[in-house]
Amino acid sequence: MAMDYSKICFVIMPFGLKKVGDKDVDFNAIYSDIFVPAIAVVDLPEGGKLEPRRTDQDFFSALITQDMFEYLEYSRFALADISGLNFNVAYELGVRHRAREAGTAIFRQGNAAPPFDISSVKAFPYEYAPATEAQKSRELITQVLTESLKRNRINSPVRQALNVQRQSPPVNDLLAQAENEIRAYNVTGAMEIYRQVVAVDPNNPLPRMKLGLLCRDNDIWDEALEQFTAAAAASPTYSEAWREKGVAENKVAQIAKQPPLDSDPAPGETSLREAIRLNPKGFDALASLGGVLRRAKRLAPALAAYEESMKVSGGHPYPLLNALKLRAQINGRLALSESDQLALARAARIREAQLKQVPPFDRPWCYFDLAEIKLYQGDAAAFLQIAKDGFANLDTVDSQRKTFIDALRGLLPVESELPGLKAGLEELEKKLPST
Repeated sequence: MAMDYSKICFVIMPFGLKKVGDKDVDFNAIYSDIFVPAIAVVDLPEGGKLEPRRTDQDFFSALITQDMFEYLEYSRFALADISGLNFNVAYELGVRHRAREAGTAIFRQGNAAPPFDISSVKAFPYEYAPATEAQKSRELITQVLTESLKRNRINSPVRQALNVQRQSPPVNDLLAQAENEIRAYNVTGAMEIYRQVVAVDPNNPLPRMKLGLLCRDNDIWDEALEQFTAAAAASPTYSEAWREKGVAENKVAQIAKQPPLDSDPAPGETSLREAIRLNPKGFDALASLGGVLRRAKRLAPALAAYEESMKVSGGHPYPLLNALKLRAQINGRLALSESDQLALARAARIREAQLKQVPPFDRPWCYFDLAEIKLYQGDAAAFLQIAKDGFANLDTVDSQRKTFIDALRGLLPVESELPGLKAGLEELEKKLPST
């Protein structure tokens, strides 16, 4: 009998005995005693119960298998336990998130700091002992999944696209091949496969999003915009497609120098506002809108967008650092408060944990954000060294280097408060390609 993925909650987690901090944790027992009973009582909006599934294999130790791909791609819901520095979990979560945000909930053991950047998605703490705390955890998981399913409804455009995609074996085979090419660092090969999928299934927004994201990350902005535009047209309520479309529209305008970045609405602004309308909690769209408005010289609305992004993300480094820079530009001084310093310390902890992963997670921004934080904390030597490491990373592209440099230039009016900024900036500018 064919698997009915519309009822499946796929659990992304370590298995067996693993270290979390200084403790040995039995994740098989956690799956059986915490996750399974919590998931199995969740009511589906259309009737029936959610069904837990997991796999007991090290996904990253071999090629992605067809069943693993289908679980990650098609499951109605995914629950990820990010406790501990587990790269398999990080990679599987990345595969799940590449096309869509809805339909995933993240949990971590209460005393374990998040090991990597979980972007706009909250990580819910849970405990497995004593018995009273374990019961509270089961109740929390059931509640989170029940409420989240209202967003990831069976008739959502993304669910419909996934159901159509699942019924096309040739497309499935190609998508699994593309994932394996990405894991083998053959981005060009993955892009070619996604182009084949788009040609076979042009009205499916998900492969278009995947192709667009690869184009974006490799500075192929015209094609990225083409794919994001088509994805948004195919699925008009797909907020992530509108967000990426807005970012690409603004980037293409920067490259072409038209239309003017300070037009009203600015390039990409309309698409980003649509993304925010569809998902008001999407921190990335809010932060991207802040960047578009800043380039349009509408500084007060830009700062408001960054601060709202900080609020909904719980202090993510990206909107935090942009808000600090913009506040300095508006006020003519940095004047970091005690709460600013605390927020910077928390952001540093996130980025430092990401840099310890192999390979570093969210590169090059884990480098660039941590370098900027060190600058604010008065460590000029660490600022420059970490920034250089980010420049030298093989995955860093020129547009990312330039974005970082441009952001630092915005701090020059308050350089007296930031020892090492001017000298470090001059040294980093030498590493940009001549134009």
